[in-house]
Amino acid sequence: MGERESNCSGETLEQHSPTFAATTDNDGHTGDEYDSNNHFALLYETQEDQLSTMVPFIREGLNQNERCLYILAENTEANVVSALRNGGIDVDAARESGQLLFHNAEDSYLGSGSFDRDAVLDFWETSLLTAYDKGYAGIRVTGEMTWVFDSDIDPDSLVAYEEALNSRCSDEDYVLLCQYNRERFSSELLSKIIDHHPKLVYDDTVAENVYYIPPDEDIDQEHSNRYIDWQLQSLVERARAEKASERRERGLRSLTAATQTLMSVGSDSIGDRVADIARDVLRVEFTSYWPYNENSGELELHSSSTDLQADVPSLADLYEDRAWQTFITEQTDASNDLPSPSGIAASETPLRSGVIVTLGRHGVFCAGSTRPNEFDEMTVNLAKMLGTSIERALDRSHREQTLQTRNNQLDRLRRINSVIREISNVLVEADTRTAIEQKVCERLAKSDPYQFVWIGEQDVKTDTVTPRAQAGIQNGYLDSITVTTDETPTGRGPIGTAVRTRTVQVVQDLLTDPMFTPWREKALTHGFRSCISVPLMYEQSFYGVLSLYTDTPNAIDEMEQDVMGELGETIAHSIDAVETKETLQTDSVTELTLTVQGSNDVLSRIARDVGCQIHFDGLVPQTAGPAHFFFTTQNVDPNKILTRGSQLAGITEIQIIRNEDTDCVFEAIVTEPTLASHVVDQQAVIRSLTISEEKSTIVVDIPPTTDVRTFVERVCTAYPVDLVARHTRDRSITSQQDLHDTVDEQLTDRQREVLKTAYLSGFFESPRVRTGTELSDTLNISQSTFTHHLREAERRLCETVFENG
Repeated sequence: MGERESNCSGETLEQHSPTFAATTDNDGHTGDEYDSNNHFALLYETQEDQLSTMVPFIREGLNQNERCLYILAENTEANVVSALRNGGIDVDAARESGQLLFHNAEDSYLGSGSFDRDAVLDFWETSLLTAYDKGYAGIRVTGEMTWVFDSDIDPDSLVAYEEALNSRCSDEDYVLLCQYNRERFSSELLSKIIDHHPKLVYDDTVAENVYYIPPDEDIDQEHSNRYIDWQLQSLVERARAEKASERRERGLRSLTAATQTLMSVGSDSIGDRVADIARDVLRVEFTSYWPYNENSGELELHSSSTDLQADVPSLADLYEDRAWQTFITEQTDASNDLPSPSGIAASETPLRSGVIVTLGRHGVFCAGSTRPNEFDEMTVNLAKMLGTSIERALDRSHREQTLQTRNNQLDRLRRINSVIREISNVLVEADTRTAIEQKVCERLAKSDPYQFVWIGEQDVKTDTVTPRAQAGIQNGYLDSITVTTDETPTGRGPIGTAVRTRTVQVVQDLLTDPMFTPWREKALTHGFRSCISVPLMYEQSFYGVLSLYTDTPNAIDEMEQDVMGELGETIAHSIDAVETKETLQTDSVTELTLTVQGSNDVLSRIARDVGCQIHFDGLVPQTAGPAHFFFTTQNVDPNKILTRGSQLAGITEIQIIRNEDTDCVFEAIVTEPTLASHVVDQQAVIRSLTISEEKSTIVVDIPPTTDVRTFVERVCTAYPVDLVARHTRDRSITSQQDLHDTVDEQLTDRQREVLKTAYLSGFFESPRVRTGTELSDTLNISQSTFTHHLREAERRLCETVFENG
């Protein structure tokens, strides 16, 4: 859309629509030598010129509470109505209320069958009095004067009638517009018409008529077309020069006032004022402000301003490519003859000219007019100067907002540092894990912006997260929700995701974030709008998830997320230190819960291929040869286990040793390393091992002198384990380790092997699950040798218990 100069330097008709003065403005003067009134003559050559003047004339009258009368002659009523509607006038409402009336020459100028000046003047007087009775301020009349060609009126009588109207308009509340078609009226008559109208409209311009002859004066002129052209051109040039000067001064005054306004309003409200200010300064019907959104990388509508009744799409929306081009090139884009965009009907886009002005890196503003040729050089320059003022105001706003953001960040950082210092003191003073967790929750719940804080621990058996500590305003919130760590909807929220990924999770708006759907209603009921979930992780040890809730959306910025992540590590380190100290100072063991995803040992392959869950019962290392594994399944066809086990290269033999109801116990001779054997090799005691299709979960006890990190790293050399939980647990028997050590000293490897195999195989149950003969075959020894080693092991065990008691 290239810049285009108007064909004149003056002011167009609608730019100066107040020149169609109201009936209350009849006291204006253009000089001391004659009176001026609201009697206009329109000289037109095309229907477009005629209607483009008529529409604002009628609109002004409707806005001024005047009754408007239109006298038809050359146009049909339908044509006039269509033009008024296209100009944004609600014709139906105006006609229904009686404010807009249509007449023809027969019921106005020729009411008595022929032209009678006094009768016509009486008709206008009656119309005025009727308008007063209806509550109108006056009447506004425009007539198509071609009716004279269908009457017997002579030119002198027409001129005398126009002269009489001047006296009437000076004293009464009339605004009159007489429409003369230059193609049909003679030059001599039009020259006289010009002489007897104080105001003229020509070439889309309103002018005070310097050639106007007031009533009772007579000036003879040579009435030729050339003379009329000179008269009209002189009037137009003079009027346009005067109006251009007035517009320039008015525009500069408005620009100065706008600049002062922009510099005085608050930085957060400048964007809200841009559209209104632009429309006021440029005096157009439509403006809009489109700032650049750095997040979306697009221009987005912020505000618009219009006095049009139609729903006018903005220039930037209709001419998106042009607006974007203006933004990236920072070159003002003006057009004085806008085409309708592709696919948009002209009736839907009454904007005929427009300008798009750059606001630097802030965006653009658009201005549109329903008139063509509206944006001449002076108006475009005014728009550019306004754009510069707006850009400077937005620069100021950006600087102030940046400074405010930095101050807010500093205040927030000071607050966070204060909280961290207090929590650090809590961590130093607390001597148990429970105390650490509760005090951390209490301190954080007292700190803005958090309303509620809790720490949850993963239950690997049920895949749920259960509370360990909580503080703040929650009113039963935790009792009303379920949080899991699996891939179900209740496991895909911030807490479940933090457990699985060991990363900080943030929901900035619980109302809109889909990951919070399962708990949204309950959370909103309790006043929560955003939350952050922080994994408590120190090295390989995982101690649960710290979750904090606020009552406002978007309350947790990036800095707070980073600080909370570091705080989670600090809390986990303190818990680890307390539990380590507790372990060393008491007769206890460290219990670790580990999970392995996608293990490929023989038991995992059986569980995965058969689709079952396996419970490990124990293993018996052999003095020479592979270990014997014992495991239990539930609610599964044992033949499927036998079939799959016999197919695996790592199992040389597998058999059922007990099959009762839904439970079935198996013994397998395993030649390959397994998770269980690898853990036992690290001097750990297996308390439980459950193997499912997806993962293996193992709970082990390690001696208090064993470093947890070192133990996990050793297991990780063979299996990708995750440390899910760590607890310090008292031994079930205070002297258990001593008893174990004593028994180990008393038994030989063969005696220990025979005794443990007999125990795990159900030899000591009644009735016996397996006999001595079966066990001797399993151990590949004679029955007598089996009996000898078993008796000797039993004797030494009893000796240890009773003689050392």
